[in-house]
Amino acid sequence: MEFIGGLNSVAAAQTFADYCHSRGLTVSVVAQNAEQADLYTEAEQVAAVITELEAFLAEPHAERYNAAAWQLGQVNDHASGQLNVTGFWQRVRRQTGPVTLLLTALCVLVYVLLQIWPQPVFDSLRLQEQQSLFSLRWWTPVLLHFSSAHLMFNLLAWLIYGGRLEQRLGSWYLAGLVLTIGVLSNLLQALLSGPYFGGLSGVVYGVFGFVWIYGIRFPQSQLSLSKVDLTLVLGFMALGFADMLWVNTANWAHLAGFVSGALLAFLKQKPR
Repeated sequence: MEFIGGLNSVAAAQTFADYCHSRGLTVSVVAQNAEQADLYTEAEQVAAVITELEAFLAEPHAERYNAAAWQLGQVNDHASGQLNVTGFWQRVRRQTGPVTLLLTALCVLVYVLLQIWPQPVFDSLRLQEQQSLFSLRWWTPVLLHFSSAHLMFNLLAWLIYGGRLEQRLGSWYLAGLVLTIGVLSNLLQALLSGPYFGGLSGVVYGVFGFVWIYGIRFPQSQLSLSKVDLTLVLGFMALGFADMLWVNTANWAHLAGFVSGALLAFLKQKPR
């Protein structure tokens, strides 16, 4: 996907994307915050999308743009703050990718199975006391979540930042990061606290660390971690080590994930 430009309104960016889709053009919207959204398209469609974007900027309130939302079955409810389920799902798909969505689905599936067969599912995915060096179980604890709040918090952060990373660097690169960070974070947690843990948070912290350093190294890439999010990430990690949170947290997995993600960002080559 090629970066086209940014708009200072997520709603306007989505309206433009809907219009492009109605004309057979692929446009993805990546919301940076409530007032900033970036636009991406396929390399072979760059010229056509730029032409449409220039027309949109000249006349953003033209009827044809709202009409496109109706044609796609996505009534433009941005002004009222309403959002139908179909529109929400389509927006998630445009702002993420197959790896982000696959890992999300796996975590949800495992959580449901844990409610039905808690002990067998946990035993089949957790690390063991005697673990083979090349076992997939060094990674599978990533899929275990022990409460709905645990699952929702991790998946929300994962969909936002994992989706942005996949949009910019590609699905294969994100898959490699997930496997590497997952194994490293689980390894340190197991060595220092034992094998009884689980969750996607080590990978999520790794994505945070990667996006933070990558944004500093390559600010033109539009992939960065805001100061507010960085403060929350480091603050939550510190509270976990201080044992001041209301839940048990895999603190060493968080730390290992964040550091390994940051180091991998240092090793990443400069983007095109």
